Amino acid sequence: MLLPTHASVCDHLSEPEDEVVEPNLGDEMLDPTVIQPQPGDADDDPKGPDPLPSAHPPQDSHPPPDISASLRKEYHPNLSVGAPGGHNLLEQLWEDGLPDAREENIYDPFVSQEDWEMAKWLTDTGLPQLSIDKFLKLKRIQRDPLSFTSARQLRQLIEKLPSPPSSAWQHTTLTVGGHATKEPLVLYWRNALRVVELLFSNPVFATCMEYTPYRLLDEDTKPVLGEFMSGQFAWEYQTSKTPGATTVGVILASDKTHLTVGTGGKEMHPVLLSIANIPSGPRMKASSAAFALVAYLPIPKFKDDIAKPIQAALTARIFHHCISIITKDLCVAEAHGHLMSDPDGLVRRCHTPLVSYIADLPEQRMIACVLSNQSPTSLARQDQFGDETQQPPRTRDNMLARLAGLMERVDPARIAIFVREAALWGLNGVHQPFWRHWGPADPSLFLTPDALHAWHKFFFDHVINMMGGEELDWRISALPRRVGVRHWAHGISKLKQVTGREHRDLEKIIVVVIAGAVKPQVLCAIRSLVEFIFQAQAILIYHDQVFAITRALREFHHYKTSIILAGGRLGKNGPILHFNIPKLEGMGRVVYNAQIMGAPFQWTSDITERCHITLVKEPYRHSNKRNFHEQCARYLDCAEKTRLFQLFTSILASGSGFVNSTPRGQGLLTTMVHEASTIADHYPEATWLSHVLPDEVHHVPGAASKPCLSRRRNSRLSEDSSVAFLVNVKPHHPRLSVQEVASRFHLPDFHPALGDYFELRQNYDARNGQRKSSNICSLPFSHVDVWVNLRLQQRSAQNPEILLPVTTVQALPPSDELPYGRCNTVLINNTSASGSLTRSSGDDRFEVVQLRTIFSPIYFDESIPRDIYCYAESFKFSNLHREQHIVNGVATEVFAPAPDIDMFIVNRHFRSDGKTRMGDIIRMIDIRDVLDLAPVFGAQMRADMNSDNALEIQKSYYINNFADKETFHAILSYQ
Repeated sequence: MLLPTHASVCDHLSEPEDEVVEPNLGDEMLDPTVIQPQPGDADDDPKGPDPLPSAHPPQDSHPPPDISASLRKEYHPNLSVGAPGGHNLLEQLWEDGLPDAREENIYDPFVSQEDWEMAKWLTDTGLPQLSIDKFLKLKRIQRDPLSFTSARQLRQLIEKLPSPPSSAWQHTTLTVGGHATKEPLVLYWRNALRVVELLFSNPVFATCMEYTPYRLLDEDTKPVLGEFMSGQFAWEYQTSKTPGATTVGVILASDKTHLTVGTGGKEMHPVLLSIANIPSGPRMKASSAAFALVAYLPIPKFKDDIAKPIQAALTARIFHHCISIITKDLCVAEAHGHLMSDPDGLVRRCHTPLVSYIADLPEQRMIACVLSNQSPTSLARQDQFGDETQQPPRTRDNMLARLAGLMERVDPARIAIFVREAALWGLNGVHQPFWRHWGPADPSLFLTPDALHAWHKFFFDHVINMMGGEELDWRISALPRRVGVRHWAHGISKLKQVTGREHRDLEKIIVVVIAGAVKPQVLCAIRSLVEFIFQAQAILIYHDQVFAITRALREFHHYKTSIILAGGRLGKNGPILHFNIPKLEGMGRVVYNAQIMGAPFQWTSDITERCHITLVKEPYRHSNKRNFHEQCARYLDCAEKTRLFQLFTSILASGSGFVNSTPRGQGLLTTMVHEASTIADHYPEATWLSHVLPDEVHHVPGAASKPCLSRRRNSRLSEDSSVAFLVNVKPHHPRLSVQEVASRFHLPDFHPALGDYFELRQNYDARNGQRKSSNICSLPFSHVDVWVNLRLQQRSAQNPEILLPVTTVQALPPSDELPYGRCNTVLINNTSASGSLTRSSGDDRFEVVQLRTIFSPIYFDESIPRDIYCYAESFKFSNLHREQHIVNGVATEVFAPAPDIDMFIVNRHFRSDGKTRMGDIIRMIDIRDVLDLAPVFGAQMRADMNSDNALEIQKSYYINNFADKETFHAILSYQ
C-alpha cells in the first residue's frame, strides 16, 4: 500500500515609492508637549548623499550558490555593485588610531600576547574589581608582573584598545514641556547608521552576506518564501533604486526588561539593531553578535497627577522621538543612499529601509500609534479580533492621513484635548511617528509576526490554561521518555515560571494528550492551531504550505465555538463567549506578511530576548546599581573592544589578511554546504577563523567545535548518505554470548531471529512472516558486542543542506529501576517489512519499530567485516483508516491519518498467538528517523500507566508528528 503524497497530505490538511521628505525635527522643538534636547547634547546633523566612486570599474556581486538542489534562485536584474577602495571592520581598526608601537607589538597597549591573554581572561570572567586587585597582589603574579597592577589600570588599558570609528556612545537629555518627571530623561544612544556600517563591514559575515534580492523557485517555478531577500518587498524596493544600489534592510527590536526580581522595580528599555542581509541562521545566534545595542531608552515616570491616558500618550511621544534621534541618519541614507564598505572591502551605495521592528503586542501598538482596542497591523477593531475575515492592512498612507486629519482639527500641543480626540480615531496621541520620514516604512509590513509572543505565548495563555486539570497532568507525565526531550514528571498544573521554551514543549504534546478526553470538535480546533504554528515556522514556505497555513487557521475558526461550548473560555467574571483576542487577529496576516517580507521564523524575538541577558542584565550586574545606564554603556564598550581586539590580534599573529581571499562561492559558504553543517552556518566567526587561521593556531570552543558525525572516523552512513550513525568505540557490554543477550534483554526470540537473518538469510517476505530457526540453530558467531545507545544525525527535512543536532537513541535493558528497560522507537527503511507502507516516489518501504538491543556479531571467521545491527520489535499501521488515491492512473488504497487528530495510528504487531511480539534483525543504517509514539489514552487513561511502561502495556499509539518541527516536516516528506 502507498502512503499519500506530500501534496495530497496538504490537501488533507486543507486546501511607486513615496516622496521622500527629509526629517525636520525642528518642528518638534516648537511643541511644548514634546521632548526637547538640552543645549550641549551631541549634534546629529544628517549628511548629504555621497558620490559614487569612479576611479575603478565596478564589480558585480553574485550571491552564493543555491541553497538546495531542488530550488532555483532568480536574481534581481539590478545587481548590487561594489567598487574597490573601502575597508572592512578589521581594516578600519588597523587604519584608525593605530599607534606606532603596534608596528612592533601588535598587542599594544599590552606588552605581550601573554599579558593580553591574562587581561582578556580577567575581563571575561566578570570578577569584581576588588577580586581582581586581590588576584594581582598575589606573590605568584608579582614574581612575573603584568603591565597593570590594579583593576583600574586594566580598565584604562582596555579603553585604549582600537575601536571602530564613530561607534562611540552619546547621551541626550530630554524634557517634556510642562510636565516634570521623577528622574531626568536621558537617552543613551549610538548613531544607528554607524552601527549598520559596523555590521555590514564585518568580515566574519563575508561569505554569507546577501547583497542582491532574489526569487526562490521550486521545480514547478512556484515561489518559495525564505530569507528577507527572497520576499516581494526586497524585489520591488531594488527595482525602484538606481543601477548597482544595495538594499540593506534594517531590523530594529526593543522591549522593556526587568533588572530585579521581586524588589527594586528597576527596568531598562534597550533598542537592538541588525541587518537582514545577514542570513537568519547566523543572525539568530547570540554568539554571532549580529544584533548590536544602539540605545537605552528613558522610561518616564511623571511627578504630576496626570491622567493615565495622557501619561501613556506622553510616554509614546518620548519613545517615537528617541527612535527618531537614533535613526535620523538611516532615514537620510534610505532616501539618498550612503557609501558603505562591505566585508570584502568593496564600497557599495546602500539604501537602508526599515524591514522589521521586532516587538511584543503593546509595543507594536505604540509603534503603530494606536490604542489597545485596535490592531497594529490592520484596521480591525476589538470586536473584530475573533473574525475569520481579515480587515484591510494599516498602511502608512492610511495612518499618516489619519494623523494629518486629526492635527487639522486639534493642535497637538493641547495634549489633553488631542488625546481625547485621538481616542475617537483609535489613535494613542502620537502625532509624529518615527517612521513617517523613513522611506516606504509601513506598520502593516515592518511589524512582522513574532513567533515567541504572538504564537507561543498566545498558545500557553489561551489554550494550555483552558486544558488544565489532574487528568491532563497524569497523561503528560505518562508520555515515554527520550534523551533530549523535555519530560514533565509532575504535569503542568503547578508550573510557576514558564518561558518560551516551555511554551514550545507543550505545543508538541498537547494534541496527543487531550485526544479522547475532549470532544472531537475541540480536538480539531486545538490540532489545527498547533498545525498553523508548526507550518508558519518553516524555514522555507512552499506554495502548498501557504495553502496549508491558511487552511489550518480557517479550520480553527470553524471549530472554535466548540471550545466555548465546552467551557474552555473562562474569565474572572465567568464564561467568555467570544474569541476577540488581538494575537489571534494577527495570525490572519501571517501569509500576507510572509509573501512580502519573507518567512516569519526569522523575525522571532527569541534572539533579542537572549540579547537582553548579555546586553542589559549582565552589564547591570557589573554596575553599582546607581545611575547604571552610563555604566552599562561603558561596560559594553569595553566588551566590544575586547572581542574585536581578540579577533584583530588573532589575524595579525597568524600573518593572514583581514579580507577573505577565497573567491566568492569557493569559500566558507561552499564549505558549509558541502559539509552540510548548520554549526558552520550558525557560528560564522568560529568558522571564518577556522578557514583563515592555521590549524595549530585556531581552536573553536563550545558548540561550534562539534563536528558532524559523518566526518567521524568510526561513523557509518545510510545508503543514501542522509543519516550518519555512531556508536562508542568501546561497547557498553563487550563480548556477550547470544544466550546472555537474550536473557539480559528479555528477548526469547533473539537467537531464532539471528538464525533466520545470518544463517538462512531469509527476510520476512521469504519466510511469510514465520520464524524458521530455533533456539539451538547454528550461527556464524557465538558472541556479540552490545551497545545500549547509538547516535544519529540527519539532514533537515526543511532544508537538506542543514545538518541537525545529534540525537541519542536508547535501547536500555530491563533493570530494577526500569523493569521494561527504555527502548526508543524509530522509523526504518525496510524493503521486506510487514505492515509497512511504500513510498510513492520509489520502492522504499517504511516501518515503525522499537529498538530492543544494538549489537555487532563477533564472527568465527575474522575476515568477515563487522557491522552494527539491531533487534527491533515492529508496529503495524492501523487498518481502520484508509483512503483511495490515484497513483500513476491506478486507484490505490493507502493508510490514512486518524480523523480529528490527523495522526497515524500504529498497533503492536503480534504473532498468531496474539501475545508474542513480532521482532526481527535490522541494519543500523536502515534507521531513517526517531519517532515519538504517544499512547492512545482514550477517554480515561489506565491507572497503572507511567512513562516507564507506556510503550509496553498499551497496544495502540499515535505517531506524534508534532514531536518537533523536523518530525512534522519529515512525516510529510515520507508520505
